[in-house]
Amino acid sequence: MMTDYTFYADEELVQLMAADDHTAFTEIYNRYWKRLYVLAYDRLHSRELAEDVVQDVFTGLWQRRSQSVIRSLPAYLATANRYAVFAQLSKSAKVTTVEALPESLQAVADETAQLHFLQQSMEQQLKKLPEKCRLVFNYSRNEGLSNREIAAELQISEKAVEKHITKALQRLRVQFRNYFHAIFLC
Repeated sequence: MMTDYTFYADEELVQLMAADDHTAFTEIYNRYWKRLYVLAYDRLHSRELAEDVVQDVFTGLWQRRSQSVIRSLPAYLATANRYAVFAQLSKSAKVTTVEALPESLQAVADETAQLHFLQQSMEQQLKKLPEKCRLVFNYSRNEGLSNREIAAELQISEKAVEKHITKALQRLRVQFRNYFHAIFLC
């Protein structure tokens, strides 16, 4: 008996696909190909290139099905689509600089560069923190653990966890105050 995958949640389909279920992959494709195609076409203004982008996105999804950690399938696919559009544009001989991109893509490229810079700067600042403070901050912000869970993991008090997080946030606030001020003035 064939299972009807149309009623499955995205998360279930991703798990099934990771276990090499072709039918789950087909359902994901059927749910999202049109949205990805429209997004790619809006940026590329070419049916053939938009189709290539969608094909690249789904080929990559299938190839990395067992390695990828996908928390939100629509967000994952939209990001993969965006990168595939950039890759397609970079293949084109007509586009050589950011200034040659359409205005909407220039804004995305600028935001991506700013985000990358901000992430690198933040990582550098976090490396300067004392080890325990950095570890607490990582557990809190990147791992999503509660203060109680962090305290249990590191065998320290919840109050100490709060102090470490406060210390890390203060350092980041001071370091990036001028950066955020400049962004909001632009």
